Amino acid sequence: FNSAAGFLYRRLHSWIEHTCNDWYGKGVVRPLDAARRAELLDQTVHYAAQHGMASLSLRPLAAALGTSSRMLVHYFGTKEALIGQALAAARPDIPAVLAAHARAGHSPARMAERLWRDLTTGGEQEPRTRLLLEVMALALTQPQQYRQYAIDAVRAWLDPLSDALHAAGLTARTARTRATMLVSGLRGLALDRYLTGDRQRTDDAARSLITAATNTD
Repeated sequence: FNSAAGFLYRRLHSWIEHTCNDWYGKGVVRPLDAARRAELLDQTVHYAAQHGMASLSLRPLAAALGTSSRMLVHYFGTKEALIGQALAAARPDIPAVLAAHARAGHSPARMAERLWRDLTTGGEQEPRTRLLLEVMALALTQPQQYRQYAIDAVRAWLDPLSDALHAAGLTARTARTRATMLVSGLRGLALDRYLTGDRQRTDDAARSLITAATNTD
């Protein structure tokens, strides 16, 4: 769609959804529109990246998306299910990047440098990374909702770096330790950078960390 056609498409869907709210409220079951569901999920990811996940509520979310809370429930079942699917869709695609570097035989240092760039240099991954950092903090106080997601995110980054360091000559245990240094250290530096805006200091710290953690001599 061009921008005008896309606008008309969203307005038409919004009108249909609001018109059907009375049906849904009376228990009429409507078939799911897979394309509309995917669009709502993508819009939810962008909304959460802008407004945060901690205070996410269906009613203001629905208003921002041009639909209703009942229609969100219709498409996703519950608020918790919507959050879970949005988080899965929002997860930065850094694991795929690291895996591609590993398959190409790139050094652990190069993989870690790419990880740092993807965490901090803006573009498509930055709002997703900001959301990830928020959710990892929320996992401490709301473990039932967020803990497993946070654990999966850590492992997805840890495994390819650990494998690369092991292949470079470190023992399996040392490789896992060094990979943990990289993942946790770079994530903390990314949070520092987002909060303070100090690019030079955090870049210097990241380079020092990468050099120390990837040294196999």
